[in-house]
Amino acid sequence: MAIETFTSTVLSKKNLTEDTILLSLDAPDTFTFNAGQFVTFTIVKDGESKSRAYSILNSPVQKNKLEFVIKLIDGGFASETFRTTKEKDTFELKGPFGHLLLDESSSNHWLIGCGCGIAPLHSIVVTHLSQYPNSQFTLIISVKTQKDLLLHDLFLKIEQDNPHFTYIPTLTREEWTGKTGRVQTHLPDDVKNKTFYICGLNSLVEDVKELLLQKGVDQKNIKFERYN
Repeated sequence: MAIETFTSTVLSKKNLTEDTILLSLDAPDTFTFNAGQFVTFTIVKDGESKSRAYSILNSPVQKNKLEFVIKLIDGGFASETFRTTKEKDTFELKGPFGHLLLDESSSNHWLIGCGCGIAPLHSIVVTHLSQYPNSQFTLIISVKTQKDLLLHDLFLKIEQDNPHFTYIPTLTREEWTGKTGRVQTHLPDDVKNKTFYICGLNSLVEDVKELLLQKGVDQKNIKFERYN
């Protein structure tokens, strides 16, 4: 898949939580990507230019549109730009990149993430769930509190409509009626014939990967994307 550089226009910006936005941009007809991949934004501020990577939230089936879940960090170079971003603003994008892609030879997929790591996992789920009705998909997503859950109602609906999809949200800093604790607590005891996809902060990726290796998962059955 060819790497492209193109100018993309903001279509909409929506607040998902008090510190997370959903940013939608247009994309040229020529741009294609696979579910789970990311692009880089060139962020220009005060005469300084930096590159930042963001995973694509939506499915590649959606043409001419790219969606991103972006956490706003106080004082962050890109975050301060995104705080004031509005419709019709433009960014230079480059991609696609990344290897967090569905293993089509597997029939049991475990997708594990935290926070904005939900983005590529969402893309994989909505793209491939209907394509592989005889495969099992399990999504474990960890956040601090209920208000930090991203796309929660959407995943509940997907679970309701698809018997081969299981959604496990877990909270690390709040009690509720659902699961609590880190994602590691909810990994399967039997890891045979399963493929694992991990996305999130580097510490989460490393911890989960190490635990899976200890449980006997082959390295080739662990795919991951780290966020700094």
